[in-house]
Amino acid sequence: MKRRNKISSFFSIGIFFILLFSAFLQKQFHFLAEIPNKENRRLSELPAFNLNYLDPFPLAYESYYNDQFAFRNQIIKLYADINLNLFKISPFPDQVIIGKRGHLFLVPNELANYQRTNLLSQSDLDKLRSDFIHRKKYFEQKGIDYYVAVAPSKYTIYPEFLPGEVMKLDTVCRADQFIGVLKSIGIQVIDLRTSLRAAKDTVPGLLFLKTDNHWNELGAFIAYQDIMNQISRKHPGLPVLRSRDFEIKEETCKGGDIASILNWQQNDIDVHYTFTPRYTIRTTEITPCPYPIPKDIGDGHYYSGYYIENSTLPKFLMIHDSFGRIILPYFRDSFSRTAFVWDHWQYKINENLVEGEKPAVYVILCFEGLLNSVVNNCEIKK
Repeated sequence: MKRRNKISSFFSIGIFFILLFSAFLQKQFHFLAEIPNKENRRLSELPAFNLNYLDPFPLAYESYYNDQFAFRNQIIKLYADINLNLFKISPFPDQVIIGKRGHLFLVPNELANYQRTNLLSQSDLDKLRSDFIHRKKYFEQKGIDYYVAVAPSKYTIYPEFLPGEVMKLDTVCRADQFIGVLKSIGIQVIDLRTSLRAAKDTVPGLLFLKTDNHWNELGAFIAYQDIMNQISRKHPGLPVLRSRDFEIKEETCKGGDIASILNWQQNDIDVHYTFTPRYTIRTTEITPCPYPIPKDIGDGHYYSGYYIENSTLPKFLMIHDSFGRIILPYFRDSFSRTAFVWDHWQYKINENLVEGEKPAVYVILCFEGLLNSVVNNCEIKK
């Protein structure tokens, strides 16, 4: 009996030292492939040791160790895999909802918006009214047609894929409030919820990625047509692309942004579409960016511009968020000059761009889950 206890003790000690030493080896030699960190934050770095400034060091080092210890991301992935594959539940319920038929839904900025628990306050609505009255006057004085297009969330278009326990209140949502204020003062609003809801029953395919919170190429194309059809009422000569102008192919792809939170980005778990033009592309890209690039925005993210040589079509400027990324190629063939700018979710007028581009048509494309950013960046207060 004593011999068995000794063997058990030695075995336990051996396992302990193996685990301890393997963690050291992993940090030094990375014998297991590193799994990239998918958290939307910067991980803590090793703090400098300073004998004259010791008080903050223990907490700083603890934060560093919690973020950087060996096998951290492997353990997180194992935890996520067990919850997803064995228990069929979200390992991070404060970030991701596991929906039906493989659909993933992002929680931050979107769940409360769908459930209608984060309505804009009267103060917010007053700020919006004052700011957009100013914008309306600004663009009218310059003779620019100004539009605000609201991109819906996947919750709004595909609520049938949500788990049954996700309920919403029987009241207006933020998008309803926002659109109501803008329409009341005469702003031309393009509510993309209507066209996308109608299209989902007629288009042979999904309009949003299953594993991402963004629309796919089909959804973006439906949105493009809706925006262009409304602009064409004042500019009837504009060419509006139709599906017959493209060869459209469905292709499988790896998981999107929400899947990356779960470290679940294997190939062939989602679908996107390629739109190959059947027409001759006449546009030339504008490089380099003709405007100063904000320090916190990368060169390739801030500005995209195109022009058609000797064209008499009007000019176009769009301020957009991430929902604008795959919609841009469609617009560039409908105007003589197009400029697309991501202003870091501020959705401001950006007077320097207006003066530089001199557009006839100006569109803000904003995601309904980020309408609070429009409020927070109002430049005219009540």
